[in-house]
Amino acid sequence: MNQIEMSKQMRKVGFCMNFLMGISLSFFLSLIGMASSGHFEVKGWLVSFVASTILSILIGFCVPIHKIGTALGTKIGLKERTLPFHLFGSFVSDCFYTPLMSFSMVALAYLGMKKQFAAAIANGAPADSLPQITFLQIFLPSLIVTMIAGYFLILVLQPLFLKILIKKPEPSKN
Repeated sequence: MNQIEMSKQMRKVGFCMNFLMGISLSFFLSLIGMASSGHFEVKGWLVSFVASTILSILIGFCVPIHKIGTALGTKIGLKERTLPFHLFGSFVSDCFYTPLMSFSMVALAYLGMKKQFAAAIANGAPADSLPQITFLQIFLPSLIVTMIAGYFLILVLQPLFLKILIKKPEPSKN
């Protein structure tokens, strides 16, 4: 395989990896976030899943996360294709994806909650009877949970997807 074909194949793998990781992380993190809120709704989960999928795929196309993780890992003295290098690369990916996805999912939930509170007040509920919850009270616990879950998801799914996407050619039967 010449260098041009190899470059095309690597771009294709990167493109597919971006989609697979974006969809997988969004699926699991939106499930975890919705389940940890104590108020699971299918509609809310779907909105969260779609929004975070779009965001994570955009991040993957705009930010060369693998290159950044490789450069940082090499800079601190880690050898490529080792467990410490993979652990560090997963952490770098987690630091890019998870806070932004978590922020978007919590923001959607917070805005929905505020709309529900406004509707309750409009229907005659006293404002002081409703809980006074700030965005940070929801965001920080969610961020901690999703950072931990996201790290392990990236740690496990990335090599699995890479193995699936990089298929070794089968030997010819001639």
